[in-house]
Amino acid sequence: MVAATALIGCTVVQDTLQVGQREFTYETSADAEESSESFRFQGFLPDDGTDVRLIAQLDGHAAVMRWTSPTVFTSEHCTEATVTSQPEIQAEWLPDPLPTEGVACSTWTVVRSGGTQVAWVNEPEE
Repeated sequence: MVAATALIGCTVVQDTLQVGQREFTYETSADAEESSESFRFQGFLPDDGTDVRLIAQLDGHAAVMRWTSPTVFTSEHCTEATVTSQPEIQAEWLPDPLPTEGVACSTWTVVRSGGTQVAWVNEPEE
């Protein structure tokens, strides 16, 4: 009981002060889009996406997400690119190695490994 209370207290502090990072998981894209965290996915998820995962720094400086889908991610705001960055946030579910070809979408990078797609944003260097 004490551990559960401490965990809940930690989450409340993180959310209130916007520090640390949190992981969000959803069975489908629809579940993610209907959640209170839908803003974090910024239009990346296709309608047929499943096994949706996201780890976000609560201060907004970095995030990494993944989803499974037969639909290849495309956007008019992205261009094909050689991938030279890696996510600042490490996750056990990232493909190893990360693909070296993907798309660049402003500060976001998106890569595909089989049916798994991964997107990450890093804080722009100043």
